[in-house]
Amino acid sequence: MDATVKRKVRSAKSARPAPPRPVEPAPESDGAHLELRIWLRLLACATRIEKALNARLRKEFNTTLARFDLLAQLARRPEGASMSEVSDLLMVSNGAITALVQKLEADGMIHREVDAEDRRTFRLRLSQDGAKEFGRMARRHEEWVIALIGELSHVAQSDLLQHLTLLKRRLDKHA
Repeated sequence: MDATVKRKVRSAKSARPAPPRPVEPAPESDGAHLELRIWLRLLACATRIEKALNARLRKEFNTTLARFDLLAQLARRPEGASMSEVSDLLMVSNGAITALVQKLEADGMIHREVDAEDRRTFRLRLSQDGAKEFGRMARRHEEWVIALIGELSHVAQSDLLQHLTLLKRRLDKHA
């Protein structure tokens, strides 16, 4: 065998098929599963904001975001609200509301009254101390939200709000 033939034989023997290349994930710009990525990004942002607000409420006011949310609902309703109404507004179970109400009542932030129209139902109202303390918390909460979202430009905030409003309207149709 001459040298040329030997090289070809060696090349043929050593030539193995290349292993299959791993499939690369689709780049974000190609639209693959865009809806899922949007959902996950919304969830991640909401979770991060909630964690930041909860940590700040705990540190500055020794309270939680859940308690703050319940106080906020009562602050919007001077006539008070039943346990079921608050449960519906906060989208949590009656059991979760009961535990929050007990703690807030023990702290003097709210009080329960028997409903004048239905003696089996309690109406929850902010106490005077609760209204005053909630006012302080609400001002700080607003400052924190502005600080967290305020790094976006005004145009970006407006666009985001417009798009989220459209999304919410469409989601409301499916609810």
